[in-house]
Amino acid sequence: MFEEVEHRIGYTFKNKDLLKQAFTHISYARDAGIPHYETLEFLGDALLNFLIVDLLVESFPEKREGALASLKAYLISEEFFCELARELGLPEHILMSRGKKNVSIIGDVFEALWAAVYVDSGRDCNLVKELFTRLFKDRILETIRSRKVKRDYKTLLQEITQKRWRERPLYRVISVEGPEHARIFTVESSIRGMSAVGKGKSKKEAEQEAAKKLVEKLQKEDIQT
Repeated sequence: MFEEVEHRIGYTFKNKDLLKQAFTHISYARDAGIPHYETLEFLGDALLNFLIVDLLVESFPEKREGALASLKAYLISEEFFCELARELGLPEHILMSRGKKNVSIIGDVFEALWAAVYVDSGRDCNLVKELFTRLFKDRILETIRSRKVKRDYKTLLQEITQKRWRERPLYRVISVEGPEHARIFTVESSIRGMSAVGKGKSKKEAEQEAAKKLVEKLQKEDIQT
C-alpha cells in the first residue's frame, strides 16, 4: 500500500507498521485498534524545524537572525508542509474514518513521515537530512528567491513588540471545540493590556489569526496617534 511513498522519498522501511502509523489518523486508529501518528508528528515537528533552520543557515549565512526567523516561520508552517506533501502525493495514503483531509492533517502527516524515517533508520539524522535535502532543498530555495514566502504574523507581531517594549506577546488557548477529527481552536494573543482572538482548525492556525488581528490593532493605533 505504501510502496509508492517509499519510492517517492527514496527510503525503504524496515518496519512497515511504523510507516503505516505515520499515515494513520486518530479516527481510523480507534476504529482499527492500531497506533495513530500524533506522537510521530510531535517528533517530526522538532526534526523538520532543525532541518529547515540548518538549511537556511547554510544557504544564507549573511542573513540576520530576524530575517532567518521570518523565513523559517513560513517554511515550517502547516501550509508549506501541506504543499510539499501534496507534491509527493501523500494525502491519498492518509487513513481516516471521519472528517476531511485538511491542511492541518496533511501537514501533520508530513511531519510524522519524517519522524518515522528517523526512527526506522536507527535515528540516523544524517540519512534523514540527506533524503530531505535531495527532495526539497531546491524547492525551498526557489520559494525564497522567488519571494513566495508568505508573511508570518506571529513573527511580525513579535518584531513590533520587541522593538517597542522589548517584550514578546503571549498566546493562550481559550477553548477547543468540536469532535477530534474537526476541532476548532480559539486562541488569544495579548500584550500590555491589548489582545485579539483568532480561530482555526489547529492551534498554529488560530495563533496566526490572533497575531494578525493584534498587528492590525497596533497599526490602527499608530495611525490614530
